[in-house]
Amino acid sequence: MYYRVIRTIGIGESDLETKLLPIIDNQKDPTIATYAKEGECTLRVASQRETMTEAQLAVENMIREIDKLIGKYIYSYNDEELAEVVVRKLRENKLSLSSAESCTGGMFASCITDVPGASNVFSHGFVTYSETAKAGVLGVDSKIIEECSVVSSEVAVLMAKGAQKSSNSDIAISITGYAGPEADEGRENGNAFIGYACGNKLGNKSGFIEINTKRNDRKWNRNFFKLRMLLVVYNIINDAI
Repeated sequence: MYYRVIRTIGIGESDLETKLLPIIDNQKDPTIATYAKEGECTLRVASQRETMTEAQLAVENMIREIDKLIGKYIYSYNDEELAEVVVRKLRENKLSLSSAESCTGGMFASCITDVPGASNVFSHGFVTYSETAKAGVLGVDSKIIEECSVVSSEVAVLMAKGAQKSSNSDIAISITGYAGPEADEGRENGNAFIGYACGNKLGNKSGFIEINTKRNDRKWNRNFFKLRMLLVVYNIINDAI
């Protein structure tokens, strides 16, 4: 048997299977199996042809067909974690990264530094959990926090800009949100804003992504937020943002 494992993000298992129906409905060999994980999905493409050469060719041909249908959701064809792919792409593009985290409390920085060689691309990881820390460490204007709320797109972008300025990194990523179980009045658990700010090499662009899982599950939300931060960095590197 020969098989390859494809990693995807940004699409649920049911939607993934729907998009792959033209292939799945007629599959014999190779076969495709989908597996859901927290915030991402995995595909296993396997062949049991008579020879290894035949099996490898069949799997590679099937992957080309899969890529036509869901290529924009694929981040690895070799069963890599998203953090591994991000670090590798940062190194290949000679880019540096920094982060500023609130509700994830350093989870993003931790998953990046779990990857061997991350020290070549990751310089600063700020954990600014309180409003005072956001203002004092990252330079977020207290008036903006008061006017817009600490969980807002404005604060997320200013956090990223503060991290980028302090670290002089090419990419800075930030997050502020409600992981649960108790959001502020009128706000939902699972709602968060991811901010980003880039240096000269990437055109000095900045912006934000809003996400809302609508889940009251702190552990799940924090892991999902971390994955989305990785995805934003991945998309910036690939010029998709």
